[in-house]
Amino acid sequence: MSARYEIERHDARGSGRSGGQEQVGNCAIVRGVPHAALRDTVVGYVGYRTLSPGPVFRQLFPRGWVTVLFGPPLPNGLVVPVTGVHDRVVRFTQQGRHRGIAVGLAPTAAFALLGVEMFELGSRQADLVDFLGTAVGEVVERLAEAADWRSRFLTLDQFLLSALAPRPVGDDLVGYAWQCLQQAYGAMSITLLAERLDVSTRTLELRFRREVGVSPKNAARILRFQHAVGLLEHSGQDRMTSIAHACGYADHAHFAHEVRAMTACTPTQLRAALRPHPRAALLIGTRDQPPAREDRLGSGVGPG
Repeated sequence: MSARYEIERHDARGSGRSGGQEQVGNCAIVRGVPHAALRDTVVGYVGYRTLSPGPVFRQLFPRGWVTVLFGPPLPNGLVVPVTGVHDRVVRFTQQGRHRGIAVGLAPTAAFALLGVEMFELGSRQADLVDFLGTAVGEVVERLAEAADWRSRFLTLDQFLLSALAPRPVGDDLVGYAWQCLQQAYGAMSITLLAERLDVSTRTLELRFRREVGVSPKNAARILRFQHAVGLLEHSGQDRMTSIAHACGYADHAHFAHEVRAMTACTPTQLRAALRPHPRAALLIGTRDQPPAREDRLGSGVGPG
């Protein structure tokens, strides 16, 4: 089996971008491109190495894929945490210096891989071991023994190609609806989408939630937010209104409201948190301070 990768080397002593090196928060990262046969199912691989000796508090912002995190077990005991498509920030803690790989899966691919209705996963973190059993432990061991990043990405290619091969094909209607929403960056009427598919909006929602995990309307919100994230990377404060309009928000106030609802921060704070590379940050999570007590309990809005 052959595979091509685009790998960026990093120096833990560096910061920002220098000589092809890249940092996200206090993580050095290496980006890998999955095997061509996984192009429609795997968004990407991001290898990371934390540089902090103490606990690292992370937050996963909403994004249009399912994240699978291969690394040391989390403090809550999850071996390989899986986070579904969600429309609110998800916070978690990682311990000290370590290395891992985040895998972004298309929701329909995750549905086939896990064999569970995706709305049951939602924004909570589940364990891949609970779905795929001993095969997960074996790939974790192989990743730990691999000599370099190229070998680790190849290990994941082999694992995913094998795991997805025998899985049943998903609902064609859902696959097409998801593709339409992606191509429109979420700026699409769900009523018109249902009419195009010749189904009721209720039927579309039920079938969509089963394989994607959220309603078509929420999926559109997430994809629109994800589009805004990409534009925010190179924007200045004076471009916020133009970004809002480009992404289909009614105005800047609507944009700011949606960003705060989904991330608990302002657009300016979001832009700062996502730099220097939004796709990597969305996959591995951005570094954050421990949330305030009321935010951990879900009764307040903490800083982004």
